[in-house]
Amino acid sequence: MLSGPQLFDSFDERLRRAQREAAATQGEAEAIAARRDQARAAQAEALRALARLRLAGLRDGQATLGRLDAAGEQVRRLLEARAAAVAEADASLAARRQAVAAAQAERDRAATLLHEAEAAAERSLAAARERAAGNPEWQRLRAAAEDSARIAARATQKSGLAQQDLEAKGRPYLDDPLFAYLWQRGYGTARYRAGPLTRLLDGWVARVADYEPARRDYALLSELPPRLAAHAERMRQAAEAAAAALAVEERHLAGLPEDAGLDAPRQALAAAEAALDATEAEAGKAEAARAALAGGEDAAMREAMAQLEAALGAESLRSLRDSALRTPTPEDDAIVARLEAAAAARERAERELGAARTAAEAARRRLMEVQSLRQEMRQRGYGRGQWDFRDGALIGVLVGELLRGGLSRDGFWDRMGQHRVPDAGPWGGQGGGGPWGGGAWGGGQDGGFGTGGGFGGNGGFRTGGQMGGGGGFKTGGSF
Repeated sequence: MLSGPQLFDSFDERLRRAQREAAATQGEAEAIAARRDQARAAQAEALRALARLRLAGLRDGQATLGRLDAAGEQVRRLLEARAAAVAEADASLAARRQAVAAAQAERDRAATLLHEAEAAAERSLAAARERAAGNPEWQRLRAAAEDSARIAARATQKSGLAQQDLEAKGRPYLDDPLFAYLWQRGYGTARYRAGPLTRLLDGWVARVADYEPARRDYALLSELPPRLAAHAERMRQAAEAAAAALAVEERHLAGLPEDAGLDAPRQALAAAEAALDATEAEAGKAEAARAALAGGEDAAMREAMAQLEAALGAESLRSLRDSALRTPTPEDDAIVARLEAAAAARERAERELGAARTAAEAARRRLMEVQSLRQEMRQRGYGRGQWDFRDGALIGVLVGELLRGGLSRDGFWDRMGQHRVPDAGPWGGQGGGGPWGGGAWGGGQDGGFGTGGGFGGNGGFRTGGQMGGGGGFKTGGSF
């Protein structure tokens, strides 16, 4: 069994794992980008060295070398500026993460104080109940609360069964096109509207098919679910009122204030949760800014790289490389080897960088999803509930299924709701026979509205019979 704060502790462990994954994938993408930039710089430097070595033999070598130097210098300046911006972003992100850690600690402290206050209030109430065992007023309120809870549970059950009956037993009515046609037009009711000829034909079909008894049966069947649902809602409200009256009496007997001393710690926890959400949002923005700055290239960088690429691709420089391969000079061969190694490293890094950036972006999306789930958990009041998890492992499994796409967001909340322990109140569970007897409808074994269902003289709705005395609709033949 996990309490609300323990549930959040388990979820926060999964959140920290998502944060580590996002940081690791982003770091890998940044390392590959750095290798690519280093390879670019090494390639440019090797070409410059080769150009200087062979300058005497090239007519336009000096101009090409100047373009290469200028482009390389611009790239170098931009890289230095970006490195400084990354360092600044790193410092800002570190400060945001420290703020998140401090907010988490404050949230944990507020959750602990609330848990302690709730435990103290429950001890006081338990002692008051023991002392009130012979108190007639307390006994009367307890009995009223128990009865109201049982009645509300039974009313809810009957409302659900009525809806099931409508879906099961009402289907044959609406499956028959003649009945469905007359029913949808409201034939036999005040809402029926038709011209003289249509009215005459509708009346003839209704008389031959014995529509009116079927209409009454189906009307009763369809009217029950909303009526019972409204009754169940009234019973639920009555049960809540009876439980509230009992709670007031027990707080009075325990000497507790109206809020049982819990409003202040609850508000403190809500404020701490809100502060944590705000700091996590700021940290998320800093994470995104840091990732964009380190892994991307702004317009100025793209322009500088384009100039460098143009210089690297100049015909004279290709000639430098080709001519170096044809000379016996060892210096030429060494530079060409450096040039080829730098080009290969750059190509390899560029191939890897796309996949690494995709993985980093996916990890950031997963982190944002987990952060969003945690915020919604708080909004749903999960910090004040009880959960039948043995430990937090299953929570991590559910989050993992959601992130992998094996579970929808609605499915995640449905699975979480299945593990929430309902608050049974101070009088225990809501089972039992209740005042309406054992059967779901106080009658037959099937819990329905009779044994035959449908309509017609024998309780059945026939779609293959004949019109007239048999009492059913004939949908497959002719008039």
